[in-house]
Parts: sequence; structure tokens; C-alpha cells
Amino acid sequence: MSTYIVLLCLVQGISEFLPISSSAHLTLLGYFFKESVTSVEWEVALHLGTLFSVITYFWRDLWAMIKSFVSWVFSPLSVSHQEDSHLKQVWFLVIATLPAVIIGYMAKKMGFQSSPKIIGVMAIIFGILLYLVDHFQKKESETLSYVKAFGIGCAQALAFIPGVSRSGSCITAARAFGLGRVEATRFAFLLSIPTVIGAVTLTTYDAFKQGIILEWQTLSIAIILTAIIGLAVIHGILKFLEKHSFSVFMLYRVILGVLLLVFF
Repeated sequence: MSTYIVLLCLVQGISEFLPISSSAHLTLLGYFFKESVTSVEWEVALHLGTLFSVITYFWRDLWAMIKSFVSWVFSPLSVSHQEDSHLKQVWFLVIATLPAVIIGYMAKKMGFQSSPKIIGVMAIIFGILLYLVDHFQKKESETLSYVKAFGIGCAQALAFIPGVSRSGSCITAARAFGLGRVEATRFAFLLSIPTVIGAVTLTTYDAFKQGIILEWQTLSIAIILTAIIGLAVIHGILKFLEKHSFSVFMLYRVILGVLLLVFF
């Protein structure tokens, strides 16, 4: 693998799970290397890598949700989603995913132009917004409702704007609704699963439509590398947020945004 591909894996594995926008950093990496951000096949690999890292880290939660959902499917009257917390979590994720599906389809048709200036502005605005919401939200309720889940899903859809950050917008909305830092971040990570599955499916479809043959033996190294990095980052940030706020990410985003506005 080339240095550029290794850096793509590193950047994707780190920035996908931090509220700093992975797409923005991949775009900037492409600018520095004077290459397109990613070809279709590498985009599939990077998404699959981060998908595997989330599934691996939260496999117990996911298995419990799958069992509850299957039980509900075969015996809907005996399992109440109001009583079963795992089943309720499934519906929260479904509801939160809907806005991204709808707005994502519209965004794909319209197309968002990415540039360092746009990334810079969005990095600053949403970095400050995350800090303000996190700083002034004193109430920390661990309960999530269907209305809140839908609101978080709408916030996630903003990530189609370059530089916003999918995890950052989800966490900001979740904190605004009163979820604790760790709980908000965990939900944002779980919400990435259906979103990334959708992205991988669409990208793979585009690859076949373009006649691109995916060389899985070559891509598997990138997938594994991205997954390992992502797994470490998920564990690290959840531990970090047990004692710290999002201030450091706001500072990073503002500095990044200012540098982009000044030098591009």
C-alpha cells in the first residue's frame, strides 16, 4: 500500500469517531497529495473498516438488540418495545436513520461542492456550537425518546454539508436533549452503523455500475487497518469523556477552520 492509502486509513479511523468530520479531513488529505479524495473501491474499504470497528466494540449491545427484535417479529404481542430497552434502542436507531436516508437521497441528487473555505467555516461554526451546547447543558438525563431520536437523526443529516461532522452533529443534538457526554457519544456511534451500511451499499452499487471490479485481497489490508485504528479511537474517546468535556475538539476545529480560511 502507498503512503497515501495508509494515511487515508489512519485519518478515516481517527476522524470518523471524533467530532471533527472525517470527510473534511479526507478531502484535505487529497488536496495535500494532489489526488482525488478516494476512488470508489477505497471509499468502500474505509467505510467497511470503521463499520467493523463499531460492530466489534458494541457487539454485545447489538446482539441483545437483534435478539429482542427477532423475538418481537415472531411474537409482537408478547414483547413490548416500551418495556424492552434493547427493542426500544432498535426503534430509536431506525427513527434516527430516516432523516439521513431522505436528505441523503436529496443531497446525492443536488450534490454538495466541497472546498477548504466551506470546510473551514463549517468547522468553526459547528465546533463552537458543540462547545456551547456541551458547556451550558447542565442537565444530564440518560433517557432517550422517539422525538429526541428523530431530532438527532435530523442533526446527523446536516453532515452532508462538508466540514460539519456526522458524529459531531449527532453528539451536539443529543447533548442539547440532555443526554450525558458518554451516552450521547455511544448513541452517535451506534447510529453510524445503519448510516455506514447504507453508504457502503450505495458505493458498492456505484462501483459495479461503473464496471469497477473490487480487489478484496488488496482492500482487506486497508479494511483491517482502519478497523483497528477505529476500535482504539472508540475506546479512547469514551474513556476520555468520562472525565473531560468536548472543549479540546472545539479548539481543534476552530484552529483548523482559521488555518483553512487564511491559507486557502
